[in-house]
This record gives sequence, structure tokens and C-alpha cells, in this order.
Amino acid sequence: MTRSKINANRLSTMRNVALLLLVASVWIFYFFPIYWMVTSSLKTRVDTFSIPPKWIFSPTFQHFINSFSDPKFMKAVQNSLVITVTTVLFSLLLGAWAAYAFARFRFKGSLALSFSLIVARMMPPIVFIVPIYLLFNSLKLRNTHIGLILIFTVFNLPFTVWMLKSFFEEVPIELEEAAWIDGASRLQALTRVTLPLIAPGLAATAVFAALLAWNEFLFALLLGGPSTTTLPVFLSSYIGERTIEWGEIMATAVIAVVPPTILVMLVQQNLIKGLTLGAVKG
Repeated sequence: MTRSKINANRLSTMRNVALLLLVASVWIFYFFPIYWMVTSSLKTRVDTFSIPPKWIFSPTFQHFINSFSDPKFMKAVQNSLVITVTTVLFSLLLGAWAAYAFARFRFKGSLALSFSLIVARMMPPIVFIVPIYLLFNSLKLRNTHIGLILIFTVFNLPFTVWMLKSFFEEVPIELEEAAWIDGASRLQALTRVTLPLIAPGLAATAVFAALLAWNEFLFALLLGGPSTTTLPVFLSSYIGERTIEWGEIMATAVIAVVPPTILVMLVQQNLIKGLTLGAVKG
């Protein structure tokens, strides 16, 4: 083996090792907070605040028992599930119509109108909270499920419309035209031809919309109340004036992560297909 080939092999090995170290560093960076959250939920108060940190300890499930035995926690779980599921359904139902219109029809100002949707979503929610709070207060929508579903849907729609618009544009218009020739109406072509083709895209959009609704904190805190407390808001209740119940916070956070994780796992294949929906072209 020549010296040049040996040097090339060494260089290739060093590159592979460097790439492996980079991937491992990124993996540790993103997953270490999750590891810390899970282990902290299984530690006693003494182990949690021990210095140096205890990496090997006797786990306890008392924090999970305390969370599940709290009626307010179970109510928060119920509220989060109801509000998230309903928000996703409304976001997909309304967003699909708007996305189809932007993808298939061209009218004066359509581009500016569609762009204004995403621009409005880019603005921080704190900008809108004062007028929205006053509006909800006057309409008696504060501390109601309908109010939170309404505001979550409104702020999810721009994202839903833009994501579904790209999926609709990937479906050739010739498929719908063929259905029209066979006697189908535009609505029938949409429901029987186009929507089944973008089903993975709908699943992907539903996952992202669910994550946005599930993790929303600001609107749930300021527009909600005792009867509509969601999990993110309930987590903040463990922070008192003098003490912070870290064990209960971590245990509740672990439980809050479970539903989104299960959702992503259930639609994983459709999620990947939806994010690569351009394959339907040609």
C-alpha cells in the first residue's frame, strides 16, 4: 500500500471520527434536558439538590403519585386534550379550504393576502394579547373552552394554510380535470381525488398544529381560568413564592411529553411522507 493511500485512509478515518463526535455532541445537547427531566422526576428532594449531582440513585415514583392524585392535574390533562383535538380539527377543516383556494385560484392580491397570513403569525403573540384580552372579556369568552379553542385556531390557521397550500400545489391539476371530465364536481374532485393524495400532508400538518396547541402557554394563561387550565399553565402552579416543587414539575412535564410523543409515533410514516410529498409529481 502506497504512502498516499495510507494518508487518504487516515484522513477518511479522522473525518468519520469527527463526524461521529459531532453527531454525538448534537444528540447529547438535545437529549440531555430530557434525561435530566426524567431522572429529576424519579429523585427525592435530597437527591435533586445534592452537590455534586447523583447519577446513581434509588428511584421513587412519589412525584408521579402526587400528580395523578391531584384532581386539578387530571382536569388540566382533560382540558389540554379537548382543546388540542378540537383546535386541530377546526384548523384542518378551515385551513384546507383556504389552502385549496390559494393553491388553485389566482386573483388580484392573492399573493399579498397569503403572505400577510404568515407575516401576522411571525409577530409575537404578546403584541396582540391586550386587545384580545379586552375583546374576550367583553364577549364573555374568558375562562371558556370555546374561547381558547377559538384563539388557538386563529393563531394556528396561518401555519396550517401555508403548509397545506404547498401540499395542494404538489398535486397536478390534471388529476382534478380528469375527474371533472368524468362528471365530478369541483367539490367531489377535491374530496375524492385531491384530499386522499395529500393525506400524509394532512397528517403532518395535524401533528404540527397539535404541538402548537398543546404547548401554548401565553393565551392559555391570560385567557383561561380555573376551569380551563391546561397542562403548561398547571405546571406553573408548582412555583410558589418561597418554594418550587421541582419533583412534581418534572413528573408532570414527563407526563405532558407522552401524548405528543405517542402522536408522532403513530403517524410517523405519514409524517415522513407528508414532508416529502413532492414525490407525487410526474
